Amino acid sequence: MFRTFAIATMLSLPAAAAQAESLESRIHMAAVKACAPEAAKSLPASHYSAITEACVYRVSKGAIMNMQARALEKTKASTAGLSN
Repeated sequence: MFRTFAIATMLSLPAAAAQAESLESRIHMAAVKACAPEAAKSLPASHYSAITEACVYRVSKGAIMNMQARALEKTKASTAGLSN
């Protein structure tokens, strides 16, 4: 029985890693799109890349932290019944 769970876990890790990578990629693309208007203001061209990079980092980091917090809350809620 334990071997079955171990094998299932090992087989699911690459899929989970690919899904996480895909999710990070989608978050990054959404952040780039969301930050486009912020960089389009009338500033010197040398500032555009720095503004865009800072915005993308800020938006991506915030989204990932929010998703991690939700996942942690969901995990705690689903395991709360097990500790009783």
